[in-house]
Amino acid sequence: MAGTQDGRPREGNPQDSAPAVPPSRFSRVFHAFATAAGIGLMVLAASWLGILSRPEHQLASFWPTNALLLGVFARRPSLATPLGWLAAAAGYLGADLLTGGSLSATLRLTGANLAGVAVGCLLFHRFRREDLGLQRAQSMLRVLMVCAGAALAAAVSGCLIARSVIGADLLQAIGIWFSAELVSYVALVPVVLLLASPRSLGQAWRGPLARFLHEPGHRLPALSLLATVLLGVAVGGPGAIAFPVPALLWCALSYRLFTTASATALLCVWTLVGIANGWIDLHVQDDMAAIVSMRIGMALVAVAPLTVAGAHAARNRLLDALNHAANHDALTQTLSRGAFERRGQAAVERARAQGGAVAVLMVDLDHFKAINDRHGHAAGDAVLVAFAERAHRLLREGDLLGRFGGEEFAILMPGAGERDALRLADQLLRVSAQPFELDDGRRLDITISIGLAMQPPLAAGEPLEQLLKHADHALYQAKFNGRNRMERAVSSPAR
Repeated sequence: MAGTQDGRPREGNPQDSAPAVPPSRFSRVFHAFATAAGIGLMVLAASWLGILSRPEHQLASFWPTNALLLGVFARRPSLATPLGWLAAAAGYLGADLLTGGSLSATLRLTGANLAGVAVGCLLFHRFRREDLGLQRAQSMLRVLMVCAGAALAAAVSGCLIARSVIGADLLQAIGIWFSAELVSYVALVPVVLLLASPRSLGQAWRGPLARFLHEPGHRLPALSLLATVLLGVAVGGPGAIAFPVPALLWCALSYRLFTTASATALLCVWTLVGIANGWIDLHVQDDMAAIVSMRIGMALVAVAPLTVAGAHAARNRLLDALNHAANHDALTQTLSRGAFERRGQAAVERARAQGGAVAVLMVDLDHFKAINDRHGHAAGDAVLVAFAERAHRLLREGDLLGRFGGEEFAILMPGAGERDALRLADQLLRVSAQPFELDDGRRLDITISIGLAMQPPLAAGEPLEQLLKHADHALYQAKFNGRNRMERAVSSPAR
């Protein structure tokens, strides 16, 4: 969707969209079964990958299925229907049975997996929307508590299976299952929660990817992460899992939250699979207590960069909000006068450097004081907001709209020719003549007056301030000549 340089999106005409047709019963049923089938296939594929990472006579070294399912159900609670749960159970059963698992063991494993996901869903149900998007500094710590609760539920439910598979006592079995589930949840749930929707996935990645490819300094955190991972492989030992922590923190302060979550998840998967297959020697392969400790430590290592990234993202959002408040009119959300003049002067200089013309329009709502006196200041504010929205729809990419006080607005059109400026003035007059409808049903008819000043291409550098004065003089001439009209400045002499 196109927008203008003041940050406002250019909206389409709401009358162009046809009313939504309610779906038929058949389409609703078809959609429900198609969604359930998608859940079942996701669980089947993820379980199959987890089974491939399962060493002989042991549980899987990394089991992504439960974390993926929990993330999907937490993000889209509408999917956690009875049909969705049945599809997930079918996916678990199918993956284990197709790879040679016994029916009794498969049923117990599926029950344990679903128990953990169910507890996680119940805990996530108490979350705020901001926490689900990791938008607050403490959000990741809340996610950690949910992951721990889900992992404990799965471990308690599946400890008997763990005992029979690996021959450990009850507490060891709970510890092994809990630690494996915890690191999987902590690594993958944030990625699912932060993943962009399919429609916006390309747009979400386009900017960061372009910056990564074209700015060498932006690649340094990722390269440092790769270097510390390789260093851990070369050195080995229990401390190797902590080698990448500084690089992960660098990534958290340099990249978007989703990028940091993805990098952390890949590191966790690589570390766990590498240790299980002997690619990373931490000297813990035969020590159950050490394995449990390593997995829990890996989960806590993953929490640190995501907590930092969440706090950093919250800080950036606050700074953006403060910057927007400082540069925009609180009522109409157009540029403030100071911001308009700063950005406008820079736009004028760019247009002149490129040999383009510049157009400035000063717009004033006629008899606005009478609207306030007759209908109240709330009605006047509503008219100002509605006019600003209508004006925004008419602007080109790069045009600026600012409120100069009261009922007066200014528009800058860098690179615009006389025809473009006259067309915009005519459109403004026509859309303003359409009645403004208030919330209480009242309809107000207003008119506007416009003053236009043009700076020809390749003219000597006249500052924006002078162009505004010329346009303002033309505006007063339009009012003197009867209002509801546009007048053009006689000349904008270059200095």
